[in-house]
Amino acid sequence: MKIINFGSLNIDKVYSVRDFVNPGQTVFASGHEIFPGGKGLNQSVACAKAGAGVIHAGIIGKDGLFLKEIMDEAGVDTKYLRIMNEPTGHAIIEIDHTGQNRIIVFGGTNQLLTEGYIDEVLTEAEPGDIVLLQNETNLIGSIIEKAHERKLKSAFNPSPVPENLNELPLDKVDYFLVNEIEGAQLAGANHGDSFEKILEILAEKFPAARVVMTLGSRGVMYKYKDEVFSQDIFSVDVKDTTAAGDTFSGYFLAGICRGIPIPEALKEACAGSAIAVSRSGAAVSIPEYVEVRAFMERKK
Repeated sequence: MKIINFGSLNIDKVYSVRDFVNPGQTVFASGHEIFPGGKGLNQSVACAKAGAGVIHAGIIGKDGLFLKEIMDEAGVDTKYLRIMNEPTGHAIIEIDHTGQNRIIVFGGTNQLLTEGYIDEVLTEAEPGDIVLLQNETNLIGSIIEKAHERKLKSAFNPSPVPENLNELPLDKVDYFLVNEIEGAQLAGANHGDSFEKILEILAEKFPAARVVMTLGSRGVMYKYKDEVFSQDIFSVDVKDTTAAGDTFSGYFLAGICRGIPIPEALKEACAGSAIAVSRSGAAVSIPEYVEVRAFMERKK
């Protein structure tokens, strides 16, 4: 079993600020760095570092060639990566003094996928492979449909939550990877609904899907039919939360590919995420699998 990630690739422009900028306000940044990023790239790197076979399908401009190098070094298969004469997607990221982030994303080449390209990539797929998606590329609905037709498993991280959410064939998604905000939007939950209630609504709305909902400092919850699991976070000093969710997603899906029990996959994913938030940057903060195992041994 392998992972085919139709994933975004971004150049992350990170600005350190004391507090987030308010409307009409101008502030000085105390630092500026450029990192490889994009939810797709981060998740592919996490999958590969966690030991999964992963093919990354996506498009970059010539300004983003270093993104390919990052994935190659991590062990991601980039043979289907395309290079075009258009600007690579990029993100403007604010990091405040607590380590929290706010992000603006420009799609760039991430919005240039075509039906023919998708079909070409999926010739590599075998029944049971996982097709991973985020909402930072175009043709999401088409990819979900094509994956379902080929008897592949689709894992969708609907971030940012799409405006056309109800137009997507979400009944054909096998794994939803959401945080508590995305989960509430996907469920159409009422203000004040508990996490348990949101998870229950999602399970009823998408009975064929496995729902994995991260809850920040409160850990993660998983539900599929009558199966319910939870996992607490590992306590660390937080430096940058940018790649936390992507690291979690990649490690969790890598665990699924290895066939380990869901509780163990959740635990490894939480450990990987904990290490990532203790470091600066996005893809560069994602740990190797040996680091995760050593970290879990220390935390016993």
